[in-house]
Amino acid sequence: MSNFDIVKKRRFSENGKLKKQTLENAIISMYKDYIYLGISNQNEDIAKMCIERGLSQELFDKLCQLRQIRITNNIPEHILNKELKEKTILECIDEIKMKTDREITDCRQLIKELCKKQFTYEWLSKNDPNNGIIGLLCSCCTVITNDEFYGQDISIASMIASDVQNIVVRNSKGEIISKGAMYINKNQGYAVINDFEMNKEYRNHENIAGRYSVDDNSSDEQEREMIFSAFMRGLQAFIEEYDKQNPGNPLKQINIGMGYNRLKKQVEKYKRATSNLNVPSKYNFKDAMNEPQYILYQRTQKQEEFEGGERK
Repeated sequence: MSNFDIVKKRRFSENGKLKKQTLENAIISMYKDYIYLGISNQNEDIAKMCIERGLSQELFDKLCQLRQIRITNNIPEHILNKELKEKTILECIDEIKMKTDREITDCRQLIKELCKKQFTYEWLSKNDPNNGIIGLLCSCCTVITNDEFYGQDISIASMIASDVQNIVVRNSKGEIISKGAMYINKNQGYAVINDFEMNKEYRNHENIAGRYSVDDNSSDEQEREMIFSAFMRGLQAFIEEYDKQNPGNPLKQINIGMGYNRLKKQVEKYKRATSNLNVPSKYNFKDAMNEPQYILYQRTQKQEEFEGGERK
């Protein structure tokens, strides 16, 4: 609406006569020329995302500013310096189509297995502009311009802090529908996930945050189980890669908070931590700090003994 005067002018020629241009076409042509100020080759992916969602110039500017801060400070896109991402069902099927006829029998079995995997994980690159608006995708407050709630700090940290990264879950269409923000303490070998947030579409029959009044066998609850399974596959992939890169100081434990955790039931199948692992206050991991933490991963003594060359 703030650009409507520009749209009206486009419907008239220089002599003030009305052009043969509909209001709809005038709006389209205006947005082709006046999308956002400051678009460049370096931020056109941010602009594309903002345009598709009708976001403000302010949010576009903030995303670009945070990306520049990360680049200036030489913060890598991933804590592990590599991408960890599962392919979507459609990507996997396309890959299968390209295989030779000789492999068709094996591929059929693979397709059956992939169809069961409706949700896939990804450790979101810090360069991905979705970090700045992840709350809009997962129905929470984690948006860089949202100074009313603590999610702003988490969102900013996920873009510019070297020890914070988002793990997201995508549905079969490739849409981000769930996320967890993880802080990692490399010196002490532990990590903390604030909580698992989830798009409202997957929170049917929710009565209290993370609690659902449905039967365990319902389709809604089965979907939530699959979303949680995708998170756990992502954690396992991260742990394996991290330990490979840091053999002298592997990950010993990963905890998760419970405040607004939308997968409480799934998390509570794991062991409750006797004491909370710490996260720097500047990251504002309130759900992990104000509530009991649960242990999603704990390195066993047997692992350490075996990998150290001793089996006792």
